[in-house]
Formats: sequence, C-alpha cells, structure tokens
Amino acid sequence: MMFETLFYISLFLCAAGCIFQWVRFRRAGLMFKPASSDRFNPGRLYPNPVNLILSFLNTIFQIRLFAAGKIRWLFHFFVFAGFLYLVTVHAFHQVTAVVLFDYYDPTVDPFQFLRNLFGSLVVAGCILFFLRRGLRLRVNQIKSNWGSHLKYKGLVSIILVFLIVGTGFLLEASKIISEPVFMEMVEDYSDLEEGDELEELKLFWQEKAFVSFDPTVPADPEKLKNGQVLNEVYCISCHSDIRSSFVSCLLADLMSFYGTVLNQTRVDVMLYRVHYGLCLALIVFLPFSRLNHIFLIPLSIAVKNQAPKTHHQKTAQVFGASLFACTNCGYCSQVCSVYPHFQITGNPDVLPHSKIETLKKIADKHPDVSLWGLQKGNNACTQCNKCTQICPSGIDLQTLWAVTHRIFSDNALVNNQTFFNRILPEAWADLETEPRMLIARQELVSDLIEKTDAFENCIQCTICTNVCPVVEYDSKDNDYTPQQVMNLLRLDQKHLASGTRMVWTCLTCYACQDICPQKIPVTDIILELRHLGGVRADAVKLQQTVKKRVEIS
Repeated sequence: MMFETLFYISLFLCAAGCIFQWVRFRRAGLMFKPASSDRFNPGRLYPNPVNLILSFLNTIFQIRLFAAGKIRWLFHFFVFAGFLYLVTVHAFHQVTAVVLFDYYDPTVDPFQFLRNLFGSLVVAGCILFFLRRGLRLRVNQIKSNWGSHLKYKGLVSIILVFLIVGTGFLLEASKIISEPVFMEMVEDYSDLEEGDELEELKLFWQEKAFVSFDPTVPADPEKLKNGQVLNEVYCISCHSDIRSSFVSCLLADLMSFYGTVLNQTRVDVMLYRVHYGLCLALIVFLPFSRLNHIFLIPLSIAVKNQAPKTHHQKTAQVFGASLFACTNCGYCSQVCSVYPHFQITGNPDVLPHSKIETLKKIADKHPDVSLWGLQKGNNACTQCNKCTQICPSGIDLQTLWAVTHRIFSDNALVNNQTFFNRILPEAWADLETEPRMLIARQELVSDLIEKTDAFENCIQCTICTNVCPVVEYDSKDNDYTPQQVMNLLRLDQKHLASGTRMVWTCLTCYACQDICPQKIPVTDIILELRHLGGVRADAVKLQQTVKKRVEIS
C-alpha cells in the first residue's frame, strides 16, 4: 500500500513538472512569435502527416542520429531500445504485457530471456556512454557558456538508468538464491509439507537454480531425480530454465557463496525497495532530465516549420518546445560553414549549439547573457542549411536563426553589417571613438592582421577576386575586392579595411584562400578585420546612444 501511494505521488509530481516545462516552452515560443496581425497566416506551424510518420520511425530507430554519427547512435539505441522494452513489458506488465500476451509471466521464456537481453543492452549503452565521456570521444569538444548544466543533467540521467537496471539484475539474482522466496512459492503453488518430497525439490533447486538453503541439502542422485519430477509437476509451468536469464544467473552464481548471510538479512527485500525507489525518482526527475528528449524530439520532427523562402519573412516563427529538444550533441557545429569565425574570434555563439543554449537562457530571462556575442554569431550565419540537415533532433535551425535575426531588428539592435552598409569606408576611417567606449570584448584567437608577413607577399594578381562569388554576384553594391583589402593592409590601413563592405559581405567560402598562389590566408584575415571593425562599431553605436540620452535629458 505504501509503494502504491508513493507511485501515485511520483506520477503527480511528474505531471506537475511536465506542466511547468510546457509553460516554459510556451513562453519560449512567444519570444519567437510573429506580429499579431500575422497570427492566422498560412505560414504558421502545423502538423504534417508525413512528418508524423517520420517522427514515429525516428523515435523507434533513431534514424536521424544514425545519419549524424554511427557510434553515438549505437549506445543511444542500446539504451533507448532496451529501456523501452523494460518499461513497457516489464515495469508496466499489468497494463501492457498482460493485454498483449495471454501467457505472460516474468519467470517464463521468452520474457525471462528478453528481460536480461534488453537489460544488458541498456548496461552496455551506459558503459559506452561513460567510456565516451572518459576518453573524450566526443563530437562536441567546444565548451559553450551554458553547456555544464546540460552535461550534469545528462550524466545524472544515465547514472539513474544504469542504477535502475543494475539493481534490477541484482534483485532478480537475490530472489533466485533466496530460500524465503522459494518457501513462499512452495506455500502458494504446491501442497508439499515438510518431508522427503520437499527435501527432494529443495535439492533440485539448489543444484539447478543456485538457491542457498540453510542448512545445505545433502547431494543424492536419487533425490535429485525425484526433485526434477516434482519440479515438472509444480514449477515448470511458471518457471523456465534459470539459465535463460543469463545475466541474473551469473550474478546468482557469484552471490550464492554468501547466500546464507544474504537470505538472513533479506537482501532481496532491500534491493526491491532500492530498485522501486530509483524508478520513482526517475519518474519525478523525467520532465527535468535529458530523458525528456524522448518526447521533445518527436515533437520537433512532427511539427513542420516554414519553407526556406519564408525564413526572412515576418510570418516565420519557431515551435517553442523544439528549442529545448536540442541535446547539445555538437553535430551542427561540426558541419557549420562559419566555424572559422569561431576559430578567429573565439565567440562561442558563432556555433549553432551554443546559440541555442544562449537563446534558452534568454527565454528563461537569465541575467548573464551576452546579446552582443549572440548577435555577432547569428549574423555570421550564411544560411547554408547544413546544421538543419544534420540535426538529430530535427530542429528547424534555419528558421530559428532567421527569426532571431528578426527579433534583433524589431528591437532596433542594428547589426554591424547593416551599420557598415550605411557608411562609406572613408567616413568610417574618420570616425573617432572615445577610449572609454571601447569596452572589453572577446580577444582574437589569432592576430594575422598584426603580422606583416601574413599579407605582404600579395602580388595583386587578382586571382582571389576572379574566384570571389561576392565580386561576381554583388559587384553593384560591393566596394573593394579581396586583393584591394590586402593592399590596404600593406598600406597600414587596417582600420579603413575593417569598414569595407567586402569584409562584411564575405561568405567565407575560402575560395580565395585556397587558390592564392602566395598562400596568403585571405579569408582568415578578412574574419579578423570583421572582428576588429565589429568592436569599434559597437563602441560607436554605444557612444551615439549615450549622446542621444544626454540630449533627451
């Protein structure tokens, strides 16, 4: 009765946690909501039948994760498939297994064997997870500002799952060797009394099923044979060969050396309480753990977001729960086209997985958020769609970045590319900034623009210009060409160079750098100039804001 009460309390707390999280997701979704006039626009989020099917298949077989990384998929699938079976068929057998299987009993095959098989898969998946963390065999080696709490939650979740399955195996093994459990079964399912027949049945279970009796039943071939007959009469209908539970059987064999002590202290009862308590803890912890991705990822895939052509329109929006479907795996950052921006500037919000964590913090109204870093990182995005294509959680990242850009624009937070499009390089070079306005920013990881040998060998051959897609397709609005930017550096005009539109419209395709006959790191230098110009542009905008406030007052 006590366990049943605790179970219902756990379900209530889990439901309360789910409601709290859903409110949190709704609040995050409001942050990405379009204008109210567009509320009933056909571009709204809507479920799609095809996406629902894909969502179901992905949930069962982890298809998107398999496409992203085979090793990660392996231990994820082990844990997910194994734990799914244990929950549906074993933990809730009174609701599921009894309905699906007329002959279900936890001590008969195939259920006894399958319970050990899927339990061993979970244990193997957890061990692979621990090895991967210990050996640092990870895709995401990039430390984000907000990643620590996710790693902690992920570690707690996997440890909890590991302990539940581990105590389950120990519980089954302790029940196998338990004399009190054996005697309870004899009383419930047979009419045997103390005497020779009971001794013969005890001997059979002692020899064939590792039950520890005190005192030990003396070996006798004739009694053993009679015990086998009694087993077939009373036990075989609801007990398969114990060897099919291969993991628990092995543990029972090891524990049988201390069987008498374990039976006297009723370790099986204590293990049951621990195992049940861990299961209740998992239920309570579920809405706040990494395990909630079991529900969030299917939701993210099932809800179809806008087509690419609507990304920059006012109607684009983001499904709030999909933001929290991110597992911080780092595959998106691994394929990100603008990863070199992070290498040059050290700004973690250039990378997709870090931007998502920052957006979560903004949604939760966290006070310590760098809007400057997020805006810089989001503006660096080239909308190549690689992150969306590889995301195992099925998050529509392209829409997310486009809507984030819209939010900054709606709040009059002008990005630096727009700032430089409104000002000529010559006027930019003449702007003066008060030293106090040059507030500290992320330092450059490299300093190519300070090393003359990085660009002084430029022979102005224009090969970089000839392969530049910006020069080819945006020559009307562009000002300088790549080789002209290099020439400005040779003339010690790096401040002027940082304000050229070429620096701010560069797609970082690396075509110029790859083809340069002098091996000049053209693209890397342009990225450094963009960082330098961004720092001074922020200072100019801050100075202008301060002046306006003074004039108003």
